Amino acid sequence: MHGMPKGAVLGLALASFALSGGGLTAASRAADVTLTVSRWAGPQADAQKVLLDEYSKETGIAVKLDAIDYGQLKQKQMLNMSTRTGEYDLIYVPEAWFREYAAAGYLTPLDDYVKDVKLTGEGWDLADFSKAGLDVYTAKGSLQAIPYFAQTPLLVFNKDALAGQGIAPPRTWPELLSAAEKLKQAGTGIALPFRQGAAISNIMAILLAGNDGRFFDGNGKLALQEPAVVETVAFMQKLAGSSLNGSNGWHWDEVAKALQFGQAPMGITASGLFKALEDEDESNTAGKLGYSVIPYGKHPAGLLQTWAWAVPADSRNKDQAFRLAAWLASRKALAEISAADPSFISFRASLSSDPDIARRAPWLAAANEALASGVTLPLQPAAPQLLDALATGLSGVVTNGDDPAAMLRHVQDTLAAKF
Repeated sequence: MHGMPKGAVLGLALASFALSGGGLTAASRAADVTLTVSRWAGPQADAQKVLLDEYSKETGIAVKLDAIDYGQLKQKQMLNMSTRTGEYDLIYVPEAWFREYAAAGYLTPLDDYVKDVKLTGEGWDLADFSKAGLDVYTAKGSLQAIPYFAQTPLLVFNKDALAGQGIAPPRTWPELLSAAEKLKQAGTGIALPFRQGAAISNIMAILLAGNDGRFFDGNGKLALQEPAVVETVAFMQKLAGSSLNGSNGWHWDEVAKALQFGQAPMGITASGLFKALEDEDESNTAGKLGYSVIPYGKHPAGLLQTWAWAVPADSRNKDQAFRLAAWLASRKALAEISAADPSFISFRASLSSDPDIARRAPWLAAANEALASGVTLPLQPAAPQLLDALATGLSGVVTNGDDPAAMLRHVQDTLAAKF
């Protein structure tokens, strides 16, 4: 299949599964049903369209994919669910939107669905899903979405480049600072996604969690002036001092490109971009890279950047919609997706230890370690304002040398009343 389009590979890989029924019973075949699925557009959506077409061929259930630009996705989902149009039967929802949807009553509780073998198919096994993923999509004591896809930022390093400088892969903050300083002295440095925006606040969240720090105190009040928070931002400032020239203005994809073409010996980027790093036809460093959790102050931590399948409360086809979600999240279907795109990380424990998947995804062990201690970004209604303010402040800290404590005090004073 070398050189075939990703969608074609995925379609062939899934054909045997679809034609064998994929665990579906005859009761699931309903030619008069059309399911409409809402998700963001892009390469993953194109590959998923192949999956949905195979599902339709096997079951007789027509599936319409409404894939739109990410920037418009939430608005359109909210509009349809709030006005109860019944247009969507299955929606792709990230953890950042989930609690808002659940609190508004837009989603169908799935506790009974996941226990019904007539709906899940034989051997579906909810216990195989990681607890972290299930917890993210549980609200008011009820599971309201099926965790599907995860990514997390990791440290990526060129093993030969580090060995050439006598550097062991770093695990802790002091080790990372020392490694970055040596690389800087040798004329390179660490590539960091520290441009003002989402990436820099995401890195802060991971470093903060690994330093036993929190954005909020036990009462849910903003607590940005706690010592662990100030210490974390000060560490980011020190690390930025040994960054690859220009990378303090980069985002995830630019760091990944620098790693891919051998311009950076070490960098932090998101796991969803790793497939290209190990593609021998596209990467100068394929087979030469190592992956680890982002070095920590006290213990490993990761960021749960996730998507899940949820059935809107106004769907007119709840059973059929859940059957589709269960099929998409089955071990078999997820294994085939991972085969086509190794950067796709699912929440199933049986797949996280699968040797065939691990062979194609050398980052999987590090991603599993990070996700096992994964945290989410703040999910309160005012969280976007907080993250935007922190991104702006952090940019000033790492590029202009602004005082970390003063920056955090400013954000605290500005936004404390909102939490």
